[in-house]
Amino acid sequence: MRLFEAQGYDATTMEQIAQQSDVAKGTLYNHFPTKEAILAHWVHLELVVDAQRLHEAIDPKAGFTAQLTGLLDASAEWSERYRAYLLDYFRFRFLNIESELGGGDRGTPRDLSGLFEALIAAAQQAGTLRTDVSAAHLASLLHHLYFGALMRWLTLPGLVLRDEFAVIVELFVGGARATPKPTARRRVP
Repeated sequence: MRLFEAQGYDATTMEQIAQQSDVAKGTLYNHFPTKEAILAHWVHLELVVDAQRLHEAIDPKAGFTAQLTGLLDASAEWSERYRAYLLDYFRFRFLNIESELGGGDRGTPRDLSGLFEALIAAAQQAGTLRTDVSAAHLASLLHHLYFGALMRWLTLPGLVLRDEFAVIVELFVGGARATPKPTARRRVP
């Protein structure tokens, strides 16, 4: 990452990475066939650390909307810090979609889906979110909204990521909100 930061991602070559890391080029290529693979590996390591930090930062006393907003604010902060690398990272993941479909186990998160699912399950238990759709399914749908907002921000100049995330919170919460059961009406004779 130091080379990417010092001279730019596009300008950095695999040969420079091998030299800086003091490993043979063949060894580097055996483990990472492209610099995008190195970037993806680094992002995944960051996500493991960040997922734990984000999980601990969630206020269990706050409501679902506040928890989700806090999680997305933290994600926005991280994404803004590493914006220069995110399109290349996502491009790599999509080009390697076959291996990504398995996406790692629960112990090695590659995205926020696990945290989304935990928040949703707790909100379902509290009666805040609907229960006719599983927490895993809702988390997947939320993750798609999240990714769409992130991609809009990455590809459309001038957007504010926190604003994009605020829209998805409103859409998701509005669509997944538990509806009160209708009260039984008494028939008037």
